[in-house]
Amino acid sequence: MLGIKSFFSEPEKVAARIRKMREKRPALPGKRLHRDFDIDVAHDRGYPVYTLTPKSGVKPGAAHILYLHGGGYIMDIASAHWGFVARLCKAMGASATVPLYPLAPESKAAKTLPKMQRLYQDLAAAHGAQNITVMGDSAGGGMTLALAQMLRDEGSPLPARLVLLSPWLDATGTHAMQPELEKRDRMLALAGLKQSGKMYAGDLPVTDPRVSPLFGELHGLPPIQMFAGTWDILLPDARRLKEKADADSNAPMTEYHEYKKMFHVWMLLPIREGKKAMRQIVEFMKNT
Repeated sequence: MLGIKSFFSEPEKVAARIRKMREKRPALPGKRLHRDFDIDVAHDRGYPVYTLTPKSGVKPGAAHILYLHGGGYIMDIASAHWGFVARLCKAMGASATVPLYPLAPESKAAKTLPKMQRLYQDLAAAHGAQNITVMGDSAGGGMTLALAQMLRDEGSPLPARLVLLSPWLDATGTHAMQPELEKRDRMLALAGLKQSGKMYAGDLPVTDPRVSPLFGELHGLPPIQMFAGTWDILLPDARRLKEKADADSNAPMTEYHEYKKMFHVWMLLPIREGKKAMRQIVEFMKNT
């Protein structure tokens, strides 16, 4: 229905479709969000950064959320992302920062990640690193883990927790399970994923942890919560990250939720399974 499957299934048309996408504006917060939140947008970083604060006020002790949206590093934020962030903020009484980060192929990982690092560091200075949750879906989930690895390696204060929603952790697209999963996945296809990964990698190897954080080290990271579905082409990424964490005594606590017959980023939708995932995210954020 969204046309995303065809987008990723026809790599020869991706360049033309990206040009067409750039002519359109990304989805912006709608009337309902403006009714419930004070919404500020800053442009001084070279890309828009939105801050959502509940009109009823932030609950004492509530986390501040840094949300990194998905879209294969090449697609703009969608209305489903805004709806998910709004529902989570309501459930937590929390505020959130949502950057519309520069996209590939115009911006590569080596430039985009340092920008997210500076944004995070400014948020940590304003809210306290211990009060920040970094989360993202799909490519945004991969960027979340890569960002945490960078922060750890540079000795920066780390966020309290990471939440990964159908994370894209290995941009090589070479796992043996993926061709069979592609038949069931309603959103993603291997050919387009591989092309998008190369666009985002630029001069970096696709296996570089900044592009494929599955290959980075997990020691010293904050607690991780992760969601996946068994009909998602990225399912092997999530399973391998969980296995890697379980095998490393220095890895963070990793809470893993795998839902049967669920598709890519189903957690973003206000369906039964999405509502259950939301409750699990709220519990995780309150108890870690």
